[in-house]
Amino acid sequence: MMFKDVIGHQRIIQQLISNAGNHRVSHAQLFLGSEGSGTLALALSFARYLQCRDKGPGDACGKCPSCLKFDRLEHPDLHFFFPTAPNQLHKKDISSKLFLPQWRELLNHSPYFTYLQWLEKIGVENKQAIINAEDCNNIIRTLGLKSYEGPYKIIVVYMVEKIFYSAAPKVLKVLEEPPSNTLFLMVSENKDMVLNTILSRTQVLRLPPPSEEDIRQALTEKQGLPAHRAREIAFVTAGNYAEALRLTTESGEQIADLEAFREWMRYCYSRDADRILKWVEQIARTGRERQKSFFQYGLKIFRLCLLHNYQAHELLRLEKDEEDFVTKFSPFINHTNLLQIVEAFNIAIQHLERNANPKILFADLSFQLMALMRPQEQ
Repeated sequence: MMFKDVIGHQRIIQQLISNAGNHRVSHAQLFLGSEGSGTLALALSFARYLQCRDKGPGDACGKCPSCLKFDRLEHPDLHFFFPTAPNQLHKKDISSKLFLPQWRELLNHSPYFTYLQWLEKIGVENKQAIINAEDCNNIIRTLGLKSYEGPYKIIVVYMVEKIFYSAAPKVLKVLEEPPSNTLFLMVSENKDMVLNTILSRTQVLRLPPPSEEDIRQALTEKQGLPAHRAREIAFVTAGNYAEALRLTTESGEQIADLEAFREWMRYCYSRDADRILKWVEQIARTGRERQKSFFQYGLKIFRLCLLHNYQAHELLRLEKDEEDFVTKFSPFINHTNLLQIVEAFNIAIQHLERNANPKILFADLSFQLMALMRPQEQ
């Protein structure tokens, strides 16, 4: 990954290049942005630029021995740490190094992937993944080594908000006063979930979502999409390039979400308890991260229904099937029940993160929706 491969963010790229040229590189930097904004892509591009032996005024050379090792993600001074959980192959004593082959494979395909795609890649989508104490110990061990061939020893931490709170103190001291020529490049999608003790020790770079034009151009030039399809996807995804890539290759996933949500709402409105419980059985078999993603999808639909009701059609970013559903469903969503529905969904997400039983959770939420969508029948 090089700066030229990052979607948008030219101003931030120039800032990073200037900092490197003036030897003002902060030892701990947090790349903060929403899903698909390119936080990991930019962190990797910056790491390559810093280690490049023949860097130009605007990017790494791409040809020196350091860059060739970055192409394979095997540079000896580049170290990755990311959330993991036990799976079929690794049932205990897990750490990031056990999953490096899958990590490199996913990154080599594209650094624009979602957290859920990472969990699916390592087969732990049914579990809550964390950066555990073993990884924190490995960070400290890594910092005890001298850089092998580059000017810096670089620690890349993906989804730093997933550091287990009881393990975080292990790295706070070295994060505040790391050994010389050591850099922490951390990536996060949710500032509110990052420990304040980590935030206070980092320089935060806030990445806005790429513009619609940047995504359209990338889909046309890098993915080879026809211009009209690239425009449609760029408009619908609203700055989420990871979602844009999904729509080019895995559009069935969004269709499945829409069909499942439409089915659920139909059962709730008709007060069909038998079908609701059968639907709950099906959704409960999916992983927790998939269930949280489904909740987020539902919140998106409710928001779009409200925009539709207020005639804010210019703000609707929908594919044709979603647009048809929102048009038909929006009469049942209004300012009186929306706040209660959103609150119920957010509470359900919190309970799911605390390992609530998904069958009980979805059944309870379904019965709440039954009452909220048809309150006159209570």
